[in-house]
Amino acid sequence: MQQLNIQNLQSLLQKQEGPCLSLYQATHRSHPENAQDPIRYKNLVKQLEQSLDSTYPAKEYQSLLKPFYDLAENLDFWQHTLDGIAVLANADRFEVFHLQRATPDFAVVSDSWHIKPLLRQTQTQDRFQVLCLTRSAIKVFEGNRDALDFVVFDHDFPDTVDKALGTELTEPYQKVANYGLGPAARPGMAMHHGHGGKNDALEVDVERFFRVVDKAVHEHVSKHSQLPLVLVTLAEYQGVFRKLSNNPYLLEQGVSIDPSALTVDQLRQKVWEIVEPIAAKRVQDTVATFNQQHGTGLANGDLQRTLAAILDGRVETLLVDADKQVAGRIHRDSRQVELLSDFTAPDAEDILDDLAEMVLRRSGQVMVIPTRYMPTDSGVASIYRF
Repeated sequence: MQQLNIQNLQSLLQKQEGPCLSLYQATHRSHPENAQDPIRYKNLVKQLEQSLDSTYPAKEYQSLLKPFYDLAENLDFWQHTLDGIAVLANADRFEVFHLQRATPDFAVVSDSWHIKPLLRQTQTQDRFQVLCLTRSAIKVFEGNRDALDFVVFDHDFPDTVDKALGTELTEPYQKVANYGLGPAARPGMAMHHGHGGKNDALEVDVERFFRVVDKAVHEHVSKHSQLPLVLVTLAEYQGVFRKLSNNPYLLEQGVSIDPSALTVDQLRQKVWEIVEPIAAKRVQDTVATFNQQHGTGLANGDLQRTLAAILDGRVETLLVDADKQVAGRIHRDSRQVELLSDFTAPDAEDILDDLAEMVLRRSGQVMVIPTRYMPTDSGVASIYRF
């Protein structure tokens, strides 16, 4: 299971060798709604099988489908889903992503993966991460305005002071008790009791733990997701952590409270109050840049000219209307955008998603934003590098 982020999305874009199998499905977080999810999944896998059977001998595609079959029987997986799943596979890879927004059910076999729903998931501007910190443990969450979920780490990730400092802990710190949260505030953080009395040694351990945490979160979380990170901790630790942090994604404003006092939904609400104006300003600043550059040859909102600029490697930032679809085909050889009246043609694609994918392939930035913020009516607004 992978965390969905911009880096592994770009990796998928660069390593597509057919046949590529793509399956998307809306799922449910709890019973009884999730009881039908495995059945619907098996029906989608059946569609993949039928598509492969029409083109390939059974002995060639059975190995491609085996991990799909195995996932269908994984009861633990189906009991811990979010709002959707994406499953991408070929002869070399089998990747499963949990999604925090629902997606239409579909399954397709083609020469490349269908990643447009993932593109929309990763490039919306309301995503963020949360670092819940006490002096002996951390939890990291990822979410958006609607949902917040716990990020699961490998066993050796230094999410507790014992893992981070081990035998280097001083005696006073070893007397700090670690407890889980109550049922309303899953997953657990820590409570502490003042044993030991050697405050100077304990504070040294606190800072050492915070340094290890900051480095680990940056290397294993922020650097890959590139999402804003909000610190939730007691007021006395806000300044201590920020003074030593080297994480460029850590926001200046945090939530000064013991994270164990909040349910997950309360945590989401408090953090979204911080993230929402920052996300809105980021969009507004980018739109202002577009408006300033428009007419100078360094920005435009025309589909045809945007395609040419992308193919020439000139597009640095592409704004895409989250609420709009444009039916058509992109002809890269002739550098032409062909518009269609609807999506009934078998090879009709959403032009906006295709252009966004092309920008990501060329290491550009894509921002998927609501219609009300878009500075054009075409569905795209491109800002050039030169």
